[in-house]
Amino acid sequence: MFSLWQLSGLALGYVLVLFVIAWWGDRAARQGRKTFQNAWVYSLGLGVYCTSWTFYGAVGEAAQNGWNYLPIYLGPILTVLLGGALIYKMVTVAQQHHITSIADFLAARYGKSRRLAVLVTLVAIIGVLPYIALQLKAVTLSFDYVLKDSAQYDMDTALLVAVLMAVFTLLFGTRHIDTTEHQSGLMLAVSFESFIKVVAFVLLGLYCLYFIFDGPLDMWQQVALQDDVFQIFEPTLFSQSFVTALLLSMVAILCLPRQFHAGVVENNDLRHLRTTRWLFPLYLLMFAVFVLPIVVAGVITQPYLIGQADTYMLSLPMAQDNSTMLMVSFIGGIAAATGMVIVSTVSLAIMLTNEVLLPLWLQSRLHERDQLAGLSRQLRFLRRASILVLLGLAFAFHTLIDRFDGLASIGLLSFAAVAQFAPSLVGALYWRTGHKQGAFAGLGFGFLLWFYCLLMPVILPVEWVQTLNERGLLGLGLLRPHAMFGIEGLEPLTHGVFWSLSVNLAAFIYFSRRAHHDALDEAQAARFVDMPMDWWREGIGHPSITTAELLEVCKRGLGHPRAEPLFFDYMRRRNVSEQLALPAPLHLVRYVERLLAGTMGASTARIVMSTLLRKQNSRHDDVVRMMDEASELIQFNHQLLRTTIETISQGICVVDRQMQVVAWNQAYVKLFDYPDGLIRLGRPIEDVYRYNAERGYYEGGNLEDDVSKRVQLLREGHSHQFERELPNGIVVEVRGTPMMGGGFVSTYMDITERKRDEQALRQINESLENRVAERTRKLTEVNEKLARANDGKTRFLAAAGHDLMQPLNAAQLFTSSLRQQLVKRDGESFSREVDVLGHIDTSLQAAEQIISALMEISKLDTGTMPTHVHPLRLGSLMAPLNQEFSALAAANGLRLRSVICEAVVETDEGLLRRVLQNLLSNAIRYTEHGRILFGCRRQHNAIRIEVWDTGPGIPDDQHEQIFREFQRLPQQSRKPVKGLGLGLAIADRICRLLGHRLTVRSWPGKGTVFSVTVPLASGELPPLLQEAETASKGIEGLRVFCVDNDPALLASLVAALEMLDCDVVAASGLDDALQKAVNNPAPDVLLVDYQLDNEDGFAVIEGLDSCWEDVVPAILMTADRNPHVRERAEEQGVGFLQKPLTEGMLRRALEQINS
Repeated sequence: MFSLWQLSGLALGYVLVLFVIAWWGDRAARQGRKTFQNAWVYSLGLGVYCTSWTFYGAVGEAAQNGWNYLPIYLGPILTVLLGGALIYKMVTVAQQHHITSIADFLAARYGKSRRLAVLVTLVAIIGVLPYIALQLKAVTLSFDYVLKDSAQYDMDTALLVAVLMAVFTLLFGTRHIDTTEHQSGLMLAVSFESFIKVVAFVLLGLYCLYFIFDGPLDMWQQVALQDDVFQIFEPTLFSQSFVTALLLSMVAILCLPRQFHAGVVENNDLRHLRTTRWLFPLYLLMFAVFVLPIVVAGVITQPYLIGQADTYMLSLPMAQDNSTMLMVSFIGGIAAATGMVIVSTVSLAIMLTNEVLLPLWLQSRLHERDQLAGLSRQLRFLRRASILVLLGLAFAFHTLIDRFDGLASIGLLSFAAVAQFAPSLVGALYWRTGHKQGAFAGLGFGFLLWFYCLLMPVILPVEWVQTLNERGLLGLGLLRPHAMFGIEGLEPLTHGVFWSLSVNLAAFIYFSRRAHHDALDEAQAARFVDMPMDWWREGIGHPSITTAELLEVCKRGLGHPRAEPLFFDYMRRRNVSEQLALPAPLHLVRYVERLLAGTMGASTARIVMSTLLRKQNSRHDDVVRMMDEASELIQFNHQLLRTTIETISQGICVVDRQMQVVAWNQAYVKLFDYPDGLIRLGRPIEDVYRYNAERGYYEGGNLEDDVSKRVQLLREGHSHQFERELPNGIVVEVRGTPMMGGGFVSTYMDITERKRDEQALRQINESLENRVAERTRKLTEVNEKLARANDGKTRFLAAAGHDLMQPLNAAQLFTSSLRQQLVKRDGESFSREVDVLGHIDTSLQAAEQIISALMEISKLDTGTMPTHVHPLRLGSLMAPLNQEFSALAAANGLRLRSVICEAVVETDEGLLRRVLQNLLSNAIRYTEHGRILFGCRRQHNAIRIEVWDTGPGIPDDQHEQIFREFQRLPQQSRKPVKGLGLGLAIADRICRLLGHRLTVRSWPGKGTVFSVTVPLASGELPPLLQEAETASKGIEGLRVFCVDNDPALLASLVAALEMLDCDVVAASGLDDALQKAVNNPAPDVLLVDYQLDNEDGFAVIEGLDSCWEDVVPAILMTADRNPHVRERAEEQGVGFLQKPLTEGMLRRALEQINS
């Protein structure tokens, strides 16, 4: 009857018509025409519910199971007729919260839970994909059946349909990124498809009645002769399958993602719901009624096709050789399938993009500076990719459902999946206790049971399914998919729906009651549940107030000139009778209340309207008197406001929430040179902006775009400030401020003179900048020369200081050794020599301190001082300092009180210790009597370490001077003070290097406090471990192997060790050490200098280790204060001694090694 190319051309032609309709709808929407945004288009859009299942499958279901086809039509009809309040509430809430999908709806209600939104999305995709695959199977069935008598063709029709639908959906389903912005073209095309399929279905039913039969009476007479027909339509209305299908269909009209999108997201006027309440049930009723003649005709004329009754819609016209009806039926089936595929794919892609992919993309850009750059482009890409992936998965799944005999079983499977949303969806609107934990648990458990009881038996091999039904999961008989917990006798679908929804509802209630409800949960529950539900009364007149009384109140509140046009214009737009004696409709009462609220405030307007609605006849005069008094007060306030704004020199213009001018002053009119009559009360601000645009006041090229952009700026209610130069040369500063409750205040100031002054000042500044730049260049050259000279001096001090330290260290060791020898021989005989040696040692220590200070200053100035900032517990630093300086304070007749702090800070331990040592030393040095306090204070996210003393104090004008090198204040006490004045200079430089703040406060005659502010660490250190005390052993007879390239220092080191009764072997380098290691036994300790001639100390330690079988403990000596040397020694298990060395240091180090 049709060739492949004819049929393909017919299908492609239909799709092209859809493209044209969708383009037409989008174009009308862009032009601002609302021709197609009406109740009929909205109601027909809900017809996307009728898929190939209702077009083909319902006929097949009726031919095989009689009245079991009816629930898929009866369920939505009952929901729309009986659940009008629920639907109205759902749509209203969705519009208020800008809901984009059912996943967004549930997530917004239940604490804005992203986890719940992701779960809803996954359940929807898994549940609806088989349904989309069902449509592809139906299209394939149509092609194959119509072309069964034609030549064989090698073309995958399902793939062709999937590609065409992908192209259509990509073009018209992703035009708007904001999904709350209605897809006008897409929904117009879907409504057209709904119209096509119902017309096709009705035409085929009429064809069966009047062409296959000779009218309804003839059909009834032939039915009476056919027992088969009576057997099919036995009265089994309340069978398990009927009740289950009815329940699922009632829920599906609310929970299917495509129905939620078409009915909730795409609704742009709540009044359309009234038309839907009768038009949509009538639409479904036409399908339900005309199924009967088609089925009867098929059963009587083609009884051999009862097993393939899904094809009756095609086989009947083909059997009658009626190509026209065949074409109508074929196009109807294509419309039923494609409409569902388009809307389902769009709704699922929105959910997948908004709830899963987009949050992941944003998280991947969390650390980028401009996280939202390219968001709109990326969002459109993700939505289009989601559409392609979903259609690809549906095409892949349709190959798995070839073994199904009917289309109805697949549709009910998807209905059961989305029915899992029902408890959470209804609870979202009516149960305040509902919580995200309950919704997540209920949906999760219900989906798992649906998957196990209903989906697994479909997708698993038949042998596996039989094993599961006989033995249960893991051999547990209670877990059989069709007999859970031993309950048998239920049909598989009824069984799966019963268990999944029962567990879903129980978990939702249980976990919601147990959950803790925070402020956000309570707020969202109130917004969703506490919705006024008197919508069905909007068209009913209020019995206690007439339209005339309402008009009188409106006139007295707004004034006669303004009230009557607004009142009667609204009545004409809402088709309200202008007979003023009739009761006023409730929506008219609300409209008048909103008008009064804009004049006298919402609370006063509510009091007036409440009094009027509760009035008796005798109280009407009281209401009128109240309105007169309120009107007089408003007029007085208006006149006062008018007088006030006229005294302001700036131009002022005020608009209300309807974007109409309500107040202005003459300065505004004069500034913009407006003609008389343009600025008046109630003038739309859009007209004023258009007048400005026509005079060239705006820079844009498109007049309407310029006007709409400025009106939209006021509607959004954002404060703004900008400057604009008018064509007449006047420069105006514009400031906009939103008002509470709606409306906007704009002020305009003439700043022309100020801009001229700024231009003149700018020219003067440019001239001065050129002169300053020249002077700056010369000064920079001089500074660079001085900096180079200072840098050379500093580097010289650093290099010379290191070389001076070595002989001083050797001299200290020599004097120390000599003192010990004299004391051992006869301390009393050589007491004078011992005292002289003590003075020499003290002088050497003083010289060493001076050189160390100079070296430290030089490193800080040249920037070569290394830092090692890490988390540090202050207690581990403050406790040793307390022990060290407590004895020193006691020796000076002072008392040191320390408050140890265990906070963890970010700092360099060694450098901070140096700063605190300087501060404590100065406090003891300058305090003659009294006490010293050492402690901490918490300061936001930092710790302030403070040292208080009771010394003479420091005058305010000398606070900066004390931080300079070699600066010491005049002596103010009898106590002798030693030092060069470098301590505070070093402390100040260290604090600047570490980013710490060093401050001083002082009260002359009372005392001084120095403080160092150190940042707190982000984490915490583990608790301190107490080190086990070990008994130290003597070092007499300890074999020590010394390596140092400085002969004097090596000789002094040997002398000091021999005084400690150690056996010493000395070497000057690695080669010398290796030769002596061969001739000497392995020592107990290696004592190695770090800086040698040709190698460092680590190389010597490594080289000597190879000479002896056992590893010899080693100690590294160095004058280098780089912390990396100490860290490397710790990593290699090597001891560390910082030069200059003393005999005590050597003894303690050797005792620790020997212990």
